[in-house]
Amino acid sequence: MGVKGRLKDMSLVDVVQIFNAENKTAAIHLGSENGYARVYICEGRIVHAVYRELTGTEALFQLLGWTDGEFEVEIDMMPPERTIDAPTEALLLEGMRRLDEASVKGADSEAYVGDLESIRLINSLLEQGILEKAE
Repeated sequence: MGVKGRLKDMSLVDVVQIFNAENKTAAIHLGSENGYARVYICEGRIVHAVYRELTGTEALFQLLGWTDGEFEVEIDMMPPERTIDAPTEALLLEGMRRLDEASVKGADSEAYVGDLESIRLINSLLEQGILEKAE
């Protein structure tokens, strides 16, 4: 049995973090007015993402900016291919950095996660012990 919800209530970052922390395998199906996408997680690691003509990290980085839409998770769904090798934590941080950089350049407000969301993500990663605070 899977989980479904709205990205307004639970962001893609939140969903990924849950499955990462639990070392689960799943497919996250995303749908919005922007289109349809999928993110695959194997044993807690993001291994594949597809959105329109994009695959891999570029697809994932686009999806991290979605603030509205729906998601549905299929547990134990294996990816059709592996297009991502980076650690999940590094992917999320790089994605947030790119989104913040786009916001500084005046990108459409719906296409990025703002500063408060970035702060929330970093605090969540610190709380989970995924990141450590530099002294």
